[in-house]
Amino acid sequence: MPEISSPESVELEGADGGPLRLDLYAPRTADDAEPPSVAATRPPIVLIHGFRGYKDWGFFPLLAGRLAEAGFPAVTFSVSGSGIVGSDGAFTEAERFRRNTYAKELADLARVVGWALARGAPHAGLIGHSRGGTLALLHAASDRRIGCLATLAAPFRIGVWKPEQVAAWERGEDATIHDFRTRTELRLGPDLWEDFTRNRDRYDAARAIESLEIPLLILQGDKDAVVPLDDAVSIASHASSVTTELRVIEGAGHSFQAGDKIRRTPPQLLDMIEAVTAWMRRWLARPL
Repeated sequence: MPEISSPESVELEGADGGPLRLDLYAPRTADDAEPPSVAATRPPIVLIHGFRGYKDWGFFPLLAGRLAEAGFPAVTFSVSGSGIVGSDGAFTEAERFRRNTYAKELADLARVVGWALARGAPHAGLIGHSRGGTLALLHAASDRRIGCLATLAAPFRIGVWKPEQVAAWERGEDATIHDFRTRTELRLGPDLWEDFTRNRDRYDAARAIESLEIPLLILQGDKDAVVPLDDAVSIASHASSVTTELRVIEGAGHSFQAGDKIRRTPPQLLDMIEAVTAWMRRWLARPL
């Protein structure tokens, strides 16, 4: 299995006022004497996870390490309402998870992008997995600093929930979320549904995709049991950019065969990582 570089841990203030935890994977340079002004202008790449994910989940450290190896500062982070603190993925911040909303996740993403660009790079790359991919599309539509984008198993819509969950929220009650990874029952409050119903236009992914003018890579596994292939096709069909590419990876599921923790590197996972890395190399300013 490829070696994963050790990141630098950083903490910002999250959208909910609590800690927003980041990991920075710095580029590996052959020349330690590279001028700071040159290193600072390397375009960073921000990675955002999906629902019930976190910065250390699955392939995130491996992908971020590969991007750093390719010369890009790569930033992973756990949204402030992820409910997760440690790398073990345990939900130890249940109340923050319960109060999470789409607006907070987008605010967290904006803060991380701003932090990543604060060193002087003119633009950044953005990568999102699952719901994080849809949020990445929404963010990129309103942030001209995003130079290129890749979505991984992203749904075409957000705000799609089970009828019993919606019913609970409309009664002002918490909905129950079963987490298969930790085998726990989580509570998600009505704040998320209120946010969605009040801001449907803001969360209209189709409209956001149609407005994009940047290179967009859409990666999807044909064995994904969570997000159907039709969603990837819909994203591609709404994209107006001539530099849009849909790539279907045969035999890949929702995690691109990575699982919750990397124990092996099957070909589907390596295909995804190399496709994303090549896309960023092609469309971001090439690192020196």
